[in-house]
Amino acid sequence: MSSECTWSVLVMLCIILATGAQGGTVCTVKSSKGENVLLGSSFTFSCIFKKQCTKLMFWNRTQIKYKQFHNSSEVSADVENLTAPGTFSCNCKEERSEPCGIDIKTGYPPDVPQNLTCVQKMKSGNVSCIWTTGKGTIINTTCQLRVKNGLHLAYESTMNSTGFCHSSFPIKNLMSQLIVSLNVSNSLGSKTSGPHTIILSNIVKPSNPEIVNVSCSARWCNLHTDNHSLDVVEIKYGAVNGTWNTLQINAKSRLNISSLQPYTMYEFQIRRKINQSVGLWSDWSQPKAEKTKEEAPDKVLDVWYLHEPKHPQSNSECFHIFWKELNISDAKGEILMYNISVRGQTGMRNPIITVPSSRNKRICCSHCSVSVSAINSVGQSPVKFIHLHFPGLVSGFLSHRPLNNHSVALSWHKPAIADTECVVHWYPVGNIEAIQWIRVVDSTAHITGLQPQECYEVAVTALRSTGPKMASIKGISTWQSAPEEGPVPNLFSKNSESLNVTWSEIPQRKRRGCLKKYTVYLMDKSKGDIHNFSVEHPNRQYVIRSLSPGQCYNLWVTAWTDAGEGPKGSDLPVCTPSDSERTLSLVILTGGAVLLACLMLLCLCQFTSVQKIFICCCQGLLPIIPDPANSKCAKTYTDDQSEIKFYLDQCTSSVNEDPDNVDVEEVPYPSICTYIKSFSQESSSSDATQVTRITDMTEDYISTHGAISGGEEEDEEEEETGFEFFPSMHSPFLEPLVLTGGKLTLDAVKIDCSEFLDRT
Repeated sequence: MSSECTWSVLVMLCIILATGAQGGTVCTVKSSKGENVLLGSSFTFSCIFKKQCTKLMFWNRTQIKYKQFHNSSEVSADVENLTAPGTFSCNCKEERSEPCGIDIKTGYPPDVPQNLTCVQKMKSGNVSCIWTTGKGTIINTTCQLRVKNGLHLAYESTMNSTGFCHSSFPIKNLMSQLIVSLNVSNSLGSKTSGPHTIILSNIVKPSNPEIVNVSCSARWCNLHTDNHSLDVVEIKYGAVNGTWNTLQINAKSRLNISSLQPYTMYEFQIRRKINQSVGLWSDWSQPKAEKTKEEAPDKVLDVWYLHEPKHPQSNSECFHIFWKELNISDAKGEILMYNISVRGQTGMRNPIITVPSSRNKRICCSHCSVSVSAINSVGQSPVKFIHLHFPGLVSGFLSHRPLNNHSVALSWHKPAIADTECVVHWYPVGNIEAIQWIRVVDSTAHITGLQPQECYEVAVTALRSTGPKMASIKGISTWQSAPEEGPVPNLFSKNSESLNVTWSEIPQRKRRGCLKKYTVYLMDKSKGDIHNFSVEHPNRQYVIRSLSPGQCYNLWVTAWTDAGEGPKGSDLPVCTPSDSERTLSLVILTGGAVLLACLMLLCLCQFTSVQKIFICCCQGLLPIIPDPANSKCAKTYTDDQSEIKFYLDQCTSSVNEDPDNVDVEEVPYPSICTYIKSFSQESSSSDATQVTRITDMTEDYISTHGAISGGEEEDEEEEETGFEFFPSMHSPFLEPLVLTGGKLTLDAVKIDCSEFLDRT
């Protein structure tokens, strides 16, 4: 290495040493009682500075006053009654150097070791001992266990924060006892106890047992454990969330637990020891749970019924049958269904099966009895028989008083219903399925479990041999307030002087008690006057009379409980009709009725039979028109050889053959009048020429009461053509009012009666 490099290294080393000397602490510290101080004691803290400077002293970074001896570099401070650990330090004010300081801890000296407990585990063979030293020392404390044998071994450990010391060590197989001593020490003191003699056979602790499997019947369970050769086993068992029981048995026998409840979940734990007088109990095993099997229910159901008001058109009475569910211990299994049988005068009906989710059934019968039973997977409970009777009503003998917000006291007079079993039942108004009941043999009863602001119906029924007698109270509430909302009104009908008003029912949860009445308010919009009308609950309809026609009103309804009046429901604006509107309404109704009648008549006239009857009735109302064939003019100008044929087809006659087609033309007679002349065309002489002279032709005149009928040959010709002039189904008002009895073709019909009018 060159000389230049050597000088560079030396210079750097000097610089580093100089810097390190400058960065060291400026002082040293000491405590009169060391770093560990007895809690609540006093001591002196001192700092010795290495150079002259303005000295500072701190306690937990808070500057404190100190005292300094003359021309001395040492300063000190007296600390009294130290109750918590702290940091004490010193520094110079002028320089940024590292301060000097010390952490003072407070604590207690250890107490004499006591409560020594040693256990020898069978698996490992080691001995574990634990002991206490009273209260915790807070500061670090060392524990030591010394075993006095040939080697005088010592085993050390550290005390934990709760004041317990623990030590574990091996032993020789030939040893039957141990002699040990205990020592506990820290900076504030040291304590020793012993020697202690330990008999190894008394501290042997078996390993934890294990329940492998549990097999159960309805009343007992058998525990299967891991293999062992111990003599005594203790079993702890109990229903889930129930009380625990313990049982000690000989481990050589089967671990069988009896006297259990069916269909119940049990938990089991076991522990064991070498024998009854030697050794320690092992720790408890992990819990094992198992449910016992089912049994048939052995308790009769509690059954009650309520009579339903009889329907006017029904011949039988209807009842609601209720029953209480069995608890787990009484059901002895899962209830799958309920069997209900009805026995009347005609014998037993087919049983009714209901599912467990329902606990009521509606039955209609007269003079009958009902049996109810519960069924699980194993069997059926004993049958409960109950005769259904309509109870006789007793009034004025039942009274009540609230005890608190959840209970009511009932009482009744003995002469009315007493000296026998009574059934007290109650349910919220409108919710009969929530019925509850109790059976008492007294004249008083307490109903519990009621909800505030709920309205209940309560009744007491005496089960007498002569027939049940019932007294009831409708509307019991432990605490109530005014209704939360009001009814919504609706207009049922109105006229010029009255209004028929209905309103909705308030939901049960909004009533806040038992409704007593309603108030209907009517405000005259023109005058501002408000009238009110009281309606007792449960009526929800009222007719307001003596109103003015053509007047507009505003209407609303409120509800009342014993606590007061609730808010109003929605407003209903309504106007009474005026007299002219009333007349117009009657006219419209009458016109509508007439139109409806005409439509019905038109529908009926689509039938042929109805058409004939209608035409016959209308034909009798037609005016009588004189027959031209019988006129004076016809008799004067008709030849002796001519024939005038008139046919009258009556309404009651039936035409079986189609008539001939008839051509009708107008023939003027000289200076008298115009007649209708018909020329018959026979089918056999269709090619003949007809002469219009009066003297050599056959004249057939159409009568006002009939039609000209043709020959039989013409009828046959019509049947061949198959032509029908009138359809079978159409309106009779489109047909001629004179029934021809056949088919008639009119080319022209002209009637001139001016000459008759001139002569008149």
